[in-house]
Amino acid sequence: MTLRRSKRLAAFSLIELLVVIAIIAILIGLLLPAVQKVREAASKTKCQNNLKQMGIAVIGYHDATGFLPTAGSNNSGNPASDRLDFGWTWEILPQIEQGSLYENPSNAVVRSAMVRTYGCPVRDGPRAIGANPVTGYKSDYAGNGGTNPNAAASTCNGVFVISRGSSGGGEPGSIRISDVKDGMSNTLFIGEKLLNLAPGGCCSDNESWAGPAVDGDIIRGSRPIDPTDLTRGYHAPGKDYFDTNPTVLNNNENFRFGSAHLTGINAVFGDGSVRFIRYTVDPFLFMRVCNRYDNEATDLSGL
Repeated sequence: MTLRRSKRLAAFSLIELLVVIAIIAILIGLLLPAVQKVREAASKTKCQNNLKQMGIAVIGYHDATGFLPTAGSNNSGNPASDRLDFGWTWEILPQIEQGSLYENPSNAVVRSAMVRTYGCPVRDGPRAIGANPVTGYKSDYAGNGGTNPNAAASTCNGVFVISRGSSGGGEPGSIRISDVKDGMSNTLFIGEKLLNLAPGGCCSDNESWAGPAVDGDIIRGSRPIDPTDLTRGYHAPGKDYFDTNPTVLNNNENFRFGSAHLTGINAVFGDGSVRFIRYTVDPFLFMRVCNRYDNEATDLSGL
């Protein structure tokens, strides 16, 4: 009789155990999305802090030189061999407490350096170039080159335009705050950049943050979808994608803003404010915040 009772108790305990396991599985299933949301929120906050720091640095650079940072120049090749052609990611180093790196005499040392401010945590950045040894680190952020990135100052409607660089006698850029006619609070300065995650899929994310020289590695914008028909719209930010055989059309995305975040990108505006811009933003509205002098009314609530 005692033996039968023990068997019944053991069977009952097994059922209890299975029920507990099932409950734990359900709880884990409920918990994982919550954990993912918390991690995404933390990454988003860190990304916004990076952009805030860069935005303040841009204004500090303007205070020091009288000009905004530049897109760099290919006067000395691409990647640039002369630092006067490097572009904004190098130019603002003193303003983000990287003065010693700015002054380092070796281009190789500068290019191989990790600058944490230039890496978005949602991509586990800063992202390395090469392995054993690592030869450099990429930037997850790009300056605003407007609707025609990498154009000269006389025609570019973005904020970061081609530098006079080494051919200009060491002079700084040519765009001042006063040239941002639409107002600093209405004009995007730096945002996250779109990536094709396929191996070799994006020729504008293959170089160090230092010295790419007027390249999509550090400059993006809102190019027209069809340059022959501007009424068709412009490229709004997009989510990272995977395409092993990119077409001519999405090669244009090498100069497009975007990110690995779930619903949009972070961007810092000229007044230092950091905004989250949805992938679903109206493309024409996004084009307007990339254009520093289109004189169009901008309702930023639509971002």
